[in-house]
Order: sequence, then C-alpha cells, then structure tokens
Amino acid sequence: MSGTEKRQKTTTTTLRLTPDERAAVVAAAAAQGLGPSSFARVVTLRAAGREAVPFRKQRDVLTAAVAPLLGEAGRIGSNVNQMARHAHIGGRVDPAALDALRIEVEALTRAVMALRETAA
Repeated sequence: MSGTEKRQKTTTTTLRLTPDERAAVVAAAAAQGLGPSSFARVVTLRAAGREAVPFRKQRDVLTAAVAPLLGEAGRIGSNVNQMARHAHIGGRVDPAALDALRIEVEALTRAVMALRETAA
C-alpha cells in the first residue's frame, strides 16, 4: 500500500474491549503479522462485505535486524563526509580517526555477514 493510500484513512473509530478481548485481538493480529488496529479494520470490513487489503505494520525479524545496521551505516557515512570535507578544505585527516573509521566499517561488515549467514 502506498503512503498516499494510507493517508486517505483519516477517520478514527473507537472500540471498547475488556482486557481479555483486547489480548485476544492482539494475539490474533500478531498471528497475521498485523497490528491490532489493522487487524480490526480488516476483520470489520470483511464482516461488512468489503474487501480490505491488510497493511502489515509489524516488522519481520530480518527488518528488525537490519534497522540498527542501517543506522550504523548512516553514522559511518556521516563520519566519512566530515573527514572528506575537512580534507577538501586543506585540512589534514587524523590517522587515528581514519583507523577508527576502518574499525567501524569492519565491525559493520562482520555484522552484515553474520546476518547474511543466519538468513541463509
């Protein structure tokens, strides 16, 4: 589902449940890979005779594992940009900073390779 289609869902409906009912909805939603709101929307629309395309809100295991690696890659990229900017204006890049960056890249590479092995 595109972001545009998602934004078109602008009306909110409140549903009162007992704690046990809420737990049952959360469990059923999780079994379908959905959040409770998306699950309730899909089930309600189907009961009303309308087809609803579920919006998978919950991240899968691989996505959850990749997210911190992408954050680390962003931090490393920022460090590279800062060093390149400094070198471009005629500054000297500290060898210790380059070594620290190399260590970060190696750690990220190891993490990606470990993730790749577990996914295979």
